[in-house]
Parts: sequence; C-alpha cells; structure tokens
Amino acid sequence: MRPSQLQLLDLVYLSIKITTRQSIEGGNTALPFDFDGVQITEGVDFSILDDNKDDPRQFALKFRIALENEIGKAAPYDVDIEVAGVFSIISDMPAADREDFVRVNGCAVLYGAIRDQVLTLTSRSARGALMLPTVNFLDYRRNVKELVGK
Repeated sequence: MRPSQLQLLDLVYLSIKITTRQSIEGGNTALPFDFDGVQITEGVDFSILDDNKDDPRQFALKFRIALENEIGKAAPYDVDIEVAGVFSIISDMPAADREDFVRVNGCAVLYGAIRDQVLTLTSRSARGALMLPTVNFLDYRRNVKELVGK
C-alpha cells in the first residue's frame, strides 16, 4: 500500500437532512433498496486554495447529494447532505491535470463519506438502513466531452 497522490486534509459536513418518507409507492421497501429509477441530484463546487495559481497543490471541494423524490421512483428517505473537503496533491503531477484529478477523486472521497453517513443515520430509522449506490465521477472531468467522442 502506498499513499495516494491526493490527500484529504479536512472534511466537514455543512448540512445533513434525512427525512423518513411517510408513504412510498409500493408500500414497504425491500432491503437493499433498488435505486433504479431514483433521481439523485448532485452538485460540486471546486476552488484552488493556493496563492500560487501556476503550481497549485491545495484545493477545496464542496459536494452535495440530494434525493428529493419529486421526479421518478421515490426512495424511502428524502436526503440532502452537503460536505466540504480540503485536498492536497503530493506528487509532481502536471498542473494541467490536477483539477480533473481532484474533481474525480475528491468527489469519490466525499461521496464515500456521505454514503457512510446516510447508512449510519438510517440504520435505526423507520424505513431501515439505506446505502446509496456505488457510483463513479469520471464525468466530472473538464474534457469529458472530448473523451466521449473518441
């Protein structure tokens, strides 16, 4: 095992809201819950924390996940969680590659923290434990449109 090129320096929850839905279509949910058809809203804010904009090594990400249950299949809970993380690049990665690297990998780290928090908080809730689905964040790369065309 070796250290990642991306190090998490700090993580804080900015808001956590999980509400049990009183009724959902189809009655009780079978566990594990099938997220097929559930609309998950996400948002990300990226910023460079370094004064040295030509060779930045410290970055901040704010990441939000919401299950609003207004469109598509309803999940057993309404969820709205926002978390912020401070990250550092510890390698000689080219500066041009860092933003994409932080966006993709940083969001994966923050999503993992949110996923664990949702599971923990719902494990003793009325509709049972809810584990958010496993996802990837490759579409957060700035040049994803160029890659899709290949």
